[in-house]
Amino acid sequence: MCLRNIWMKWRDWQTMTRYEAIFRRRSVRKYKDDAVEEHILEKIRGFGKRALGARPDIRVKWKIYPASDHNVKGMFQVKAPYYAVLYSEVCEDCYLHAGCLMQQLVLYLHTQGIGTCYQGGAQLKRDEEEEGMKRMMILAFGYPAEPLERTRSEFKRAELKKLLKTNVPLGKAQKKLLEAARLAPSALNQQPWRFVATENRIHLFVKRPGMLGYQRQLDRNMFNAGITLSHMLITAEEYWFDLEYRKLDSIMEKAIQNHLYAGSLVIVNGNGRI
Repeated sequence: MCLRNIWMKWRDWQTMTRYEAIFRRRSVRKYKDDAVEEHILEKIRGFGKRALGARPDIRVKWKIYPASDHNVKGMFQVKAPYYAVLYSEVCEDCYLHAGCLMQQLVLYLHTQGIGTCYQGGAQLKRDEEEEGMKRMMILAFGYPAEPLERTRSEFKRAELKKLLKTNVPLGKAQKKLLEAARLAPSALNQQPWRFVATENRIHLFVKRPGMLGYQRQLDRNMFNAGITLSHMLITAEEYWFDLEYRKLDSIMEKAIQNHLYAGSLVIVNGNGRI
């Protein structure tokens, strides 16, 4: 690659926003051995203090394990120079909040030219959980040895009409929120979420697990819901409209067949048809 092309790619990563990364990021499974700069590692360790989230009151902690530590194992493990591990106190919405935080980290790293891959099947040989906290997810990351990005046409996602129920015309804000949400990654690309759009609101539901391994599947689905929630929060930040995540009692009593209510996004400055 010529120096001009290298410079142009570096410039793109330096100026790219997390919102733009939503439409370009892909999972990376092959990495270089190059070290990640210490200031980026420090940002990861403190990530979440100012990040958007479903429940900012939930206590979390990040740890980084270099590959030389030999502490990560498990099925479908991707060999990477680093692994970031997110721990959280165990409470309502902890997996939703964890997914929301980790996807924001994923998108931030992408803007720095760093690849990532969720390690849902990985384990730690030595788990250093703090009292009252549980490991939520492991993330492989490092400088990529394969393409870091993809085009919009390369996303293999369900069409929005298959994920959405609505009886009202979608406004500009809702369309942008839902398109970003649709492109969110999920375990095995199952997209276990559904949306219901009403005036100024988008209600988020996740697939109800089967009886076998119910809690584990539910935790995974809620983590995935947190990922799609992060895409909507980042979109709202990009377009300068206020968006609040709430649990609405009026929706708690309703249901979509085979799905569970995960929360609602309420547009509070203007209406959903801006």
